[in-house]
Amino acid sequence: MSKFKFTEEYIQDVLNRFFAISTPKYIMENLYVFRWESDKLIETRSGLIYEFEVKVSRSDFFNDFNKKDKHFVLEGKTGTVPSYDDVKARYWFVNDDNYRTDKYKRPNYFYYAVPEGLVKEEEVPDYAGLIYILPEDQDRKADGSWCGEGFYVVKKAPKLHDTKYTDDELALGEKFYYNMLSWKDKYREERRKWKAAEMKDQKLSYGDLLDKYEKEKKEKKALAVLAETESKTKLLFAETMENDRHIINAYRAKIKELDPEFNWIHFEDEILEQYGD
Repeated sequence: MSKFKFTEEYIQDVLNRFFAISTPKYIMENLYVFRWESDKLIETRSGLIYEFEVKVSRSDFFNDFNKKDKHFVLEGKTGTVPSYDDVKARYWFVNDDNYRTDKYKRPNYFYYAVPEGLVKEEEVPDYAGLIYILPEDQDRKADGSWCGEGFYVVKKAPKLHDTKYTDDELALGEKFYYNMLSWKDKYREERRKWKAAEMKDQKLSYGDLLDKYEKEKKEKKALAVLAETESKTKLLFAETMENDRHIINAYRAKIKELDPEFNWIHFEDEILEQYGD
């Protein structure tokens, strides 16, 4: 049995169960709500935003920290993300609304979601939480304890701030619109590919396609030999035909030289009558 392979899409689907008891207001995937692309964002009905950064390899996890601006904002470093009071003291025209719409917006909670055991708790920064994802159809953690949700929280994310952004502040309407267009284009392309595959396989059912695939996989070597033999046969036939064409043309030229009035049509009719079916 092959080892289960984690994908970003699989982990995103599992994270939908994070708020299984209550229905979230929004569930967003691969969207630029903040200054970086978020793998998954869930906004609760109370207005709190949870961000989940999905990683399927250790190298991918550590490479995320090369995005300095993103982590400065998440961490809220002094001198990098000024507080509202500091900004208000320096700029009289700043109010609560337009401060919260600047480049320093961030989620209320930030988590890393990874396959179980991929990242250690101590490797996750203080401002982030850690969630372990189990393989499909697995309901036991590494320690043997039961876990029916398919994930569990290893480290709870701290609350980064209390601000609840409005839809307008996050420009969600515009972002949802363009995201919808992007997904419609993807759907059309996938549908076009599927239709082309249906035509090519004469609209075989899924079961028939699976049987065909298994059969071809087993006969791959035989098919390769057959294709090579057929190719060589076609090449030999083409060479023979080319030689025959030169010989026939030579005979036709000689006949025309000996008898310029030779009736080729009558001659071919006699041949067809003699050798035809």
